[in-house]
Amino acid sequence: MKPLFKNYNFDFNALEKKLLQTMVKQILRQIEGDNRYITEIRIYQSLSEKLSSSQSPIRLTKEEIKRLELQLTENSKLLKEKIKKSIFFMKWIYKPLLKQYEAILNRHFKK
Repeated sequence: MKPLFKNYNFDFNALEKKLLQTMVKQILRQIEGDNRYITEIRIYQSLSEKLSSSQSPIRLTKEEIKRLELQLTENSKLLKEKIKKSIFFMKWIYKPLLKQYEAILNRHFKK
């Protein structure tokens, strides 16, 4: 039987929080000046505030979870493509980041 309500509380460790904060700040820098992304900006600003707070279980909304999961999957796809096309040194740089993204996805967002 499918559960009626989904748990939106996440307990990220310090490294995961730092990685997600960096990713969200980068997204905000990219879309901040464009008026077409007002709802996205609001969602990512809320997400940034929640990640920078010291709350142990972070309570996210459904929209925040959806955006975060989508961004993580797209970033991991992009990194996989970059790893295939890059030279040894760049592979060495990208692989740990890809592993961190996949670990967050597997630990918190897989159904």
